[in-house]
Amino acid sequence: MKVRLILLLLLGMVLLSSAFAEDFRMAVIFPGSIQDGDYNSLGYVAMQEVAKYFNMDVTFSQRVAVPDAQRVMAEYILSGYNIIWAHGGQYVGAVKGIASKYPKATFIIEDEAPPDPPLDNVITIGREYHLGFYVLGALAAMVTETKNVGYIGGLQLPFTIGEINAVHQAIQDTDPSVKLHYLYTGDFNDVLKARQGAEALIAKGCDVIISALNLGNYGLFEAVKRASRKVYFTATYTSKLQYAPDNFLAADLFNFTPTLIQIVEGIRSGKRSGYISMEWGEGKARYTELPVHNVSPEVNEKITKIAKAIETGDIQVIKNLREIVFEK
Repeated sequence: MKVRLILLLLLGMVLLSSAFAEDFRMAVIFPGSIQDGDYNSLGYVAMQEVAKYFNMDVTFSQRVAVPDAQRVMAEYILSGYNIIWAHGGQYVGAVKGIASKYPKATFIIEDEAPPDPPLDNVITIGREYHLGFYVLGALAAMVTETKNVGYIGGLQLPFTIGEINAVHQAIQDTDPSVKLHYLYTGDFNDVLKARQGAEALIAKGCDVIISALNLGNYGLFEAVKRASRKVYFTATYTSKLQYAPDNFLAADLFNFTPTLIQIVEGIRSGKRSGYISMEWGEGKARYTELPVHNVSPEVNEKITKIAKAIETGDIQVIKNLREIVFEK
């Protein structure tokens, strides 16, 4: 009798697990290549980890242009996928426009604030770029010899505005004599435009460039290595040391896996809306690459203290996503 009861319990657990795997299927759309070693690659890794963690069916499309996003998401929903992760801030508008049409599907977007008004079936991942870019801004202010620091991004979006403002705040806190220059290439992944943009910043005297690009970074690498004077750069998402070891300082690192697992666990229990921040701190979803490369031990010690102070709340980084707060 006991053996039979145990077998029934085990069978119930297997059926429950299988039911979850069958009931929840996730599709992901990526703006670029999953082999970029950057933002898209991190999303792909997180997707795979979620698939293993929950024994869940997942699929994806890469290089999805914004005008095609709603069509691609709708096709996945009609094919039975009920969790749609739009991995990129450029997709926020597309999700807002389609979410109400498919109320049984749960959408995951990435933005620096939840939709206003809130949507019952949209969960927002808060990437908190401003925290990491404050650290990079402080680092740039410590390293520059020309007193000119550059920022290069793809598009002017709320999160990139927040990045620039955080860099400016850090520079003002570290060395107000440093001037910040910024530009957008119009595309996070255009290598030629990135190289030209980086060259323009170098021509203005910038000897440290803070990059917020994806595949476009390959143009940046070329520009800094060919510069007539030493030019350093920072990056986002993953370390870029291997591409320009003599010029690279540090990256603002991301790990989407723990946040995505938390979200899917919530969906499993019925939580289908809300704002979930990527947690900042050593070993967590967001942190600065440490130690910093190509700097003195003294600079490394200062940057480590700044990162820790953000983690503890001793440094408060202003999150201004509306407008850039200074003149070029």
